[in-house]
Amino acid sequence: MQENEFAISICVPSFKKNDDVVYYQLVFTQNNQRRSFSVDYRYSHLKKLYESLQTLKGSLPKFPPTNWWRSTNQNDELIEERRIQLDYFFKTLLLCKDVSQSLIMKNFILKSQCLHLKKIEKEQLILTKKEREAGATPNMSQKKAKSQLTTPVCGPAEDPIEDPRERARSWEFKFTKKKSESMCIKDNNQLNNLTFGGVPIFKGIILRLK
Repeated sequence: MQENEFAISICVPSFKKNDDVVYYQLVFTQNNQRRSFSVDYRYSHLKKLYESLQTLKGSLPKFPPTNWWRSTNQNDELIEERRIQLDYFFKTLLLCKDVSQSLIMKNFILKSQCLHLKKIEKEQLILTKKEREAGATPNMSQKKAKSQLTTPVCGPAEDPIEDPRERARSWEFKFTKKKSESMCIKDNNQLNNLTFGGVPIFKGIILRLK
């Protein structure tokens, strides 16, 4: 593995609080490619890194001490003071050749990069899920338009006329029409049955017209 692969500088520009837990933002910048990524770490995680680096022969910069007599996470001034100390620690840490070329530091940088990629992947999955849910749920205007396009089907005992008076008129018209048709058929039968001297009058007239 080449040395220039880890030509990286680390700084701690900010922190954020989540209830009683404080996360310090570590920004890793690749000097040769001018790329950067960030990962949030708790103080206890960074302290474990420092304890692992103490096994090396090289001298290390001063790491922010633990305050046993007061809670740092409850005081924003103390948190900012610790952030400044961490920023100085990481800026001077990689100046030590033994540290920058050690497997401990290289593994820490690679692990941080993997955490950053997992965070991006998780955010993309959440965004994709929200877009799918938004696309699958029809809005109110679409539901209203769909209901307007649906034609209700009348049942056997239903009639599309809403007004009862119109319903009565409709049935009255049907009954009158049926009655008049039956009377016309009866009258025609009676005319066909009329005779004069044994000769049908109606048929005789038709025969003469022909």
